[in-house]
Amino acid sequence: MIRLAEAKDVPRIVEMGSISLRDGAYKNVIADSPEVTAELAKRLLFMENARILVLEIDGALQGLFAFLLIPHYYSGEKCGVEIMWYVQPEFRAYGTGWPDSLKRLWAAEKMAAEWGALKFQLTAPTDAICEMYGRLRGYSKVETSFQRDISRRGSQTCQSSAD
Repeated sequence: MIRLAEAKDVPRIVEMGSISLRDGAYKNVIADSPEVTAELAKRLLFMENARILVLEIDGALQGLFAFLLIPHYYSGEKCGVEIMWYVQPEFRAYGTGWPDSLKRLWAAEKMAAEWGALKFQLTAPTDAICEMYGRLRGYSKVETSFQRDISRRGSQTCQSSAD
């Protein structure tokens, strides 16, 4: 069953977020901070322009899809923007959770469109997920982002690998 998240779901949302950051594509890329994730989840629950949809199977939360509605920073057009899409591993690969996972995306798109969004954006942390999104009808690759840890670089300037 897909439903809107409630305050009572925050501990499980935080747990799934931690699993995703520790064990998934973001491992060693984004630090796991359960306190920050809990605050984010609580804020999203009560924001007018955000939703968290959860996948509940046999009374237990097995996945989530969180998104915001924002004006695009260049065009000003309203866009739905995925914050997190997570499904427990045992419910992925075309099993019980995969159709429900797509249903959560479609529900998020529908909500965003009802709020006036013209576009919906997804984040792909791996090439495999990028390919999967490319197979979803209507989605096209817009850009690729890169991240670099600069916390230990002091005052060095950025250099390309060609320098």
